[in-house]
Amino acid sequence: MENFKIKITNFIELTRAYSLLMSLGPWFLALMWAQIYTTSIKDALLTILGITCVHLATNLFDDYIDVTKELKSGKSLDCIDFGAINNKAKLILNKTYTLKNVTRIIAILYAIALLIGIYYTVTCGIWIGLIIAICGALCILYPFATKYYSGELIVGIIFGPLLMSGVYCALCGLLSSRILIISISIGLLTAALLHTHAIMDWEYDCHIGKNTFCRLFKTKDNAIWALKILIWLAYINVIYFTLTGWLHPNTLYVLLTLPIAIELFKSIKDYIDIKDVKFIPRWWMGPMEEWENIKKAHMDFFMYRFYLARNLCFLFCIIAGIACYLK
Repeated sequence: MENFKIKITNFIELTRAYSLLMSLGPWFLALMWAQIYTTSIKDALLTILGITCVHLATNLFDDYIDVTKELKSGKSLDCIDFGAINNKAKLILNKTYTLKNVTRIIAILYAIALLIGIYYTVTCGIWIGLIIAICGALCILYPFATKYYSGELIVGIIFGPLLMSGVYCALCGLLSSRILIISISIGLLTAALLHTHAIMDWEYDCHIGKNTFCRLFKTKDNAIWALKILIWLAYINVIYFTLTGWLHPNTLYVLLTLPIAIELFKSIKDYIDIKDVKFIPRWWMGPMEEWENIKKAHMDFFMYRFYLARNLCFLFCIIAGIACYLK
């Protein structure tokens, strides 16, 4: 039993499962908005399994790409250093998992997701197949995206419009303009999470020549302004389509997440201007799991901002889902 617990813990760390809220939130929102149709427990479980597999595989694929890129440059595993994010690919670098193990895990996770996608293509129609095809093409393009500053865009599309439209179509058998509209905001907030990550890893990305969307703006100050624009656009999108009647008025309850956005703006600015900052999680900021262990590992400077960006998107989805379910 102890060995099993260790394996599960290692798998969670390997695949960065702490980021799963970024896909579970959009899944929950699509599920709530599909309430007028009959949604079976089986469909709910299958869709969440497929999404989880895609998310974890994508996380691991990203680490695999970065590690293999470093190895091709002539470095050994012992000499690879991912800068401020010193827990990135930790279990690959310390040889808990070999690259062969990693490729197998990635293949298994994607295969499970693909089988679920094929099932829904057969039962729900061609739209599911088209969404899967686009998602697959974007995953293939992702390793090359950093050459063209577009990695965040690809992930935002996958975990915003594609994920939510796919789930809604699997549950209801049709597409929805309302889901597409709200998914644009979710895609923007997803991109904002990656952008936040890149701001904090600016020096390392510059060192290895990784062209994140963040680096397109030349300086950290400019990148922070871009972060603010991404997040404000997410809110403006909801406000505009609510006022024009496309979204239910209850959708405006997502404005309750504004304090988290403001705290993120303040905190990410502190990352540049102030180095001695105390990080104090508050209940309204959302879950910040394993916080004491994170502090002991001296990763609170990174995880605090990461959690804020992650929780902003997650709670945005949860509030929108519940508010419109109770309309």
